[in-house]
Amino acid sequence: MRRPRPIILRTSTPTGRRQFHMFGAFDEFLRELIVEGTLEGLASARARGRVGGRPRALDADGVELARALYEMNTKTGSVNTPSSRSGTDSVSAAQPSTGTYVDRS
Repeated sequence: MRRPRPIILRTSTPTGRRQFHMFGAFDEFLRELIVEGTLEGLASARARGRVGGRPRALDADGVELARALYEMNTKTGSVNTPSSRSGTDSVSAAQPSTGTYVDRS
């Protein structure tokens, strides 16, 4: 497959500088058109009742529970770290806390 020839743009000449500025102006114009179209599309979707973005990980009850657990943990001063656990059932710090870890020792 034949590759396209690269555009050689000599900015040391008046013609090259003009061409450079024209390319920049065209690119800026296209970017503004893309942004404008994106914003119009988002506004149109919102008007139809569509809401974008990532779904919430927790509902209101989950958030309330997490806050209560956090408050309880900060009031008691206990921190669940590998060094504060007993040696027989501790999980190494390198193991991710997914809740599905099985100790195979």
